[in-house]
Amino acid sequence: AWQSPEGGLWWPLTPPVPDGPDPFYNLLLALAARDSISSSLGNKGLRLALKWPNDLMIGSRKWGGVLAEIAGTSTSPEVLFGIGLNLDVEQESLRKHPGMPKQATSIRAEFGHSPSPAQALQSILSNLDRLLEEDHAKGGRERNRLRVAEVLDTIGRHIHWKGPADRTGEGEATGISPEGALIVDRTSPGPPGEELLRSAEISHVRIC
Repeated sequence: AWQSPEGGLWWPLTPPVPDGPDPFYNLLLALAARDSISSSLGNKGLRLALKWPNDLMIGSRKWGGVLAEIAGTSTSPEVLFGIGLNLDVEQESLRKHPGMPKQATSIRAEFGHSPSPAQALQSILSNLDRLLEEDHAKGGRERNRLRVAEVLDTIGRHIHWKGPADRTGEGEATGISPEGALIVDRTSPGPPGEELLRSAEISHVRIC
């Protein structure tokens, strides 16, 4: 059992994956959520960004995220996505909610208003359908990759990461691959060079 502040949107989603699990879908769902909420905020919505691999951000504060889990069998896999968005939630509710990180925020707390969860859900599903249709069109993956890159705040930042088996590194994020991996120029530890991060926990590092 778990609880969440009233006014948020939390739901599971299992999109069709005829060609098997695709990590890029994680970014497409985050992009659909980001674009839907951004469009309801006018020019102020330009502040909404993505943080690789699954966070929705306003500056350094998180207002949503996407998680993915592979289910089913090896011959008939399914991908179960979970998405959580702090939408019409007062800052006081976030502060009092047990287990809520201090840096968490909501659309209402940042902008003074927010679409309702029902409105957001309808818009996100519509955007996701459009992005998935585009993704299967000729050249669509590249167009979607560029859409993600445009709002991916991680690109151009110095980052620290911790990957599988506690493997760590630092470097500059330079781009996103068609498979959803983060492209980084590693600076340490070890010899410098380009690396693809397919699964990692990252932190944006401020260079002084």
